[in-house]
Amino acid sequence: MDFVNPYTVIDIPLLDLVRNMGVGIFMALIWSSIIGRSTRLVVDTSQYRPLFLLLIPSMILIITVIKSSIALSLGLVGALSIVRFRTPIKEPEELLYIFVGIAVGLGLGANQILATIIGFVVIVLTMLPSLRDKHKASARIASLVNLSFDKTEIKTDFNCEVITGVLDSLDIQYRIKRFSESEERSEMVLDCAATPIVELSAIRVRLLENGYPVEISITDNARLIT
Repeated sequence: MDFVNPYTVIDIPLLDLVRNMGVGIFMALIWSSIIGRSTRLVVDTSQYRPLFLLLIPSMILIITVIKSSIALSLGLVGALSIVRFRTPIKEPEELLYIFVGIAVGLGLGANQILATIIGFVVIVLTMLPSLRDKHKASARIASLVNLSFDKTEIKTDFNCEVITGVLDSLDIQYRIKRFSESEERSEMVLDCAATPIVELSAIRVRLLENGYPVEISITDNARLIT
């Protein structure tokens, strides 16, 4: 019986590595684009592209190197056993995105190109309904408007009807999502339908005219824009 020396290192075909890296980078671009269009997380989706452009090729390189030697594989297991993430990933959706990126890197690193591409296409196809659902949700709720009032700056008693009257006069389709009030401050969060940013900014001007100084922030499509 022939025994394999665990310290034997097999030469890595460089052309295969370059090919797998190219396929991985192409998949990283597609995956980051799909995530940016389908995610429901309130994050800057532009961060996903550089993340996966580093993650997937790195996984390909690691798997390509360690599969050439049993000793390197065991060394990687030992190294990973002492690595801990100081900042845990709290969102299951974000964890799933990273897991798919790792799976693509593992598949390509193991030189299983066809199986990896088929699996990746299936995953992308299953996310297409999410793209349509997000588009419909964005059409219904295009902006989140946060109105913050300092009661010490308002000369009269605070009255929510004044605020709703201003919104109605601007012909803005809205729904009050949250309202909080304390002795010194009041805060109101509105779900607003698709409305030009100029009209949303006019809320502050009209409230000032009615004696209601306000701090306003507008979140459009899960991105803070003003």
